[in-house]
Amino acid sequence: MNSATTTTTSRFENAPDAGQRLRLIVCLSLIAIPHALHLPIWVLGLAVPIMTWQFVGALREWPLPGRWVRFVLAAAAFGAVFAGFGRVNGQEAGVSLLVLLLALKLCEIRTHRDAMVFLSLACFLLATQFLFSQSLAMALYLVVGTWVLVAAFVDIASAGTPRSTLGESAKLLAQALPVAVLLFVLFPRIPGPIWGLPSDAGAQARTGLSESMSPGSLTNLALDGGVALRARFVDGDVPPAQRYWRGPVLWDFDGRTWSRNDADRRLAGGRVEPGSGRRQRVDITLEPTRHDWLIALDVPLAADTPSTLNAGATLSVEDDVNARMRYSTTSVVGGVLDRELDARARRRALLLPVQANERARRLAARWHAEYREPARIVEAALQRFRQQPYRYTLSPPATREDASVDDFLFDTLAGFCEHYAGAFTFLMRAAGVPARVVTGYQGAERATVGDYWLVRNSDAHAWSEVWLAGRGWVRVDPTAAVAPGRIEAGVAASIADRSSLPYMARASGATWYRVQMLWDGINAGWNRWFLAYGPQLQQRMLDLLGLGGGWGRPLLALTAGVITLLALVSVGMAWRSQRVIDPDAVVAAWRGVCARLARIGYPRRSDEGARAYADRIAALRADLAGNIQSLGAQYTRLRYAPADASRPHERDTFIRAARAFRPGKRAPERRRPSRNTV
Repeated sequence: MNSATTTTTSRFENAPDAGQRLRLIVCLSLIAIPHALHLPIWVLGLAVPIMTWQFVGALREWPLPGRWVRFVLAAAAFGAVFAGFGRVNGQEAGVSLLVLLLALKLCEIRTHRDAMVFLSLACFLLATQFLFSQSLAMALYLVVGTWVLVAAFVDIASAGTPRSTLGESAKLLAQALPVAVLLFVLFPRIPGPIWGLPSDAGAQARTGLSESMSPGSLTNLALDGGVALRARFVDGDVPPAQRYWRGPVLWDFDGRTWSRNDADRRLAGGRVEPGSGRRQRVDITLEPTRHDWLIALDVPLAADTPSTLNAGATLSVEDDVNARMRYSTTSVVGGVLDRELDARARRRALLLPVQANERARRLAARWHAEYREPARIVEAALQRFRQQPYRYTLSPPATREDASVDDFLFDTLAGFCEHYAGAFTFLMRAAGVPARVVTGYQGAERATVGDYWLVRNSDAHAWSEVWLAGRGWVRVDPTAAVAPGRIEAGVAASIADRSSLPYMARASGATWYRVQMLWDGINAGWNRWFLAYGPQLQQRMLDLLGLGGGWGRPLLALTAGVITLLALVSVGMAWRSQRVIDPDAVVAAWRGVCARLARIGYPRRSDEGARAYADRIAALRADLAGNIQSLGAQYTRLRYAPADASRPHERDTFIRAARAFRPGKRAPERRRPSRNTV
């Protein structure tokens, strides 16, 4: 610690001055700025005027408002949050309330204790940023916020300048960094958060897929260019036609919406026979979904995280995926899924509403009567999509609530993947062929930096599966019959209205696109080695360090490392406290002269003044007499004589001479004459 941080007199024993208050306002503004990206605009509309009022008041030194004014303002903040969210707890409501109350807290900072409470709450506000975003950019921003906050703590405890407090804050953070690294690597990781998050935590961080699908749902998702998952193919690249990423399987149809429900859990789990199919291992980093299913390359066999393969061959986990998750899956291409179909699953795969979409029912009944064989009925439906003037578009015409399939098949002839998958599955069930809708993603984009593939929300897709005797569930993608380019080259290559897609989904290759891909590569490394550092990755790291086999060794290593670092810091602080730091260059130059003389055997006594010391050296070393006596006289005059106009020039002359003084090796000392000499 330097002298600034060891000052015991606080500047906040009394009311802070205008400069101190302004620095606190700037500190809070810096911390709260990222919340402007996700909090409602009306929260900012309240917080900004409050902080502007505080800023102007600090500049003009207005008196602080009284108790009743502060009470009314705090009550108004509570009322506004409750009116806007219907509650004062939860992610957005809680953070909004914290922002408003911290802005009002500036009205009552009168003592050192008030400032400490304010900054402690500001630390909590800083941490809440990770409820909304854990990206590398946000982490770097929060490092700056932490630096400023620690500087604010130093500022209220010392009389240093803003520049010195920022420097001291950087030193403190540098000292804490090794301990933070040790804690990050060795402290036991447990699944999930240490404490319960608000019920709406991560509500904005989801892939966009849901447990239902209706006309327009995936169309809206296709307009989102955000990343849904990142994947690395361990066993070689997968051809475009096989890049189907399985999500939730939808069994129920109410006339317009396909969905899944709790009854799906009572169906027998998917039974996969790999046979001669190709196995493919994939490492996946999944963005938060707020659902209990995992995305996997179609069709998954297992994952390295505790999971269950349900009746739709979708991997499910016990808890919702509320944070970015990294896992590895093994999938099979060309295997058989559910060679035998039990009676309950068959009933679910044939169930339709009693009425609605009558024209589609009549068409399916005609196919059933004409072709009989399920495979021929499937081909008849695909042939209709190929021959009729159907269009694949992001702007499909609206359909009626109770006749969405009829309107699409016979009138509009235009739709996105959910229209084709939903209508095809309806036709199959109406024709007596067991069928279901599968939602997920189709395609992937190779990253320009790093060995991984990007799957975006704009790659969201829906297809059908029909059950055929001896073949099990077979994937049928009716979209491919209308727009084959969708499967081979992605959504951007298969629609006419490409400009409506998000920029990154167009894969334009322009400069800004390449910059974005570079940044995604950096973020992917951050996600892979930092955010995804959970229990499994930590165990692999401990095994690599030779600390595996239980938590005894890691905790012992952590304790030893922290103790060693603290001991080194303590020794360094003790050494610094013993150093004599002379702010005066004249004193420092004279001490240098004394140190050089001490090294050759002429140390200065503690009770010896500069002139007496110079005279003693001159008596012992005739070769140094002139220089040392001149230096001693100049030093005494500069230190103790009254100042005059020539002093700056004399100071510079003395400092140069003192720094140039080199006594050389020790010479024989003079002997006094003997009293017996005649």
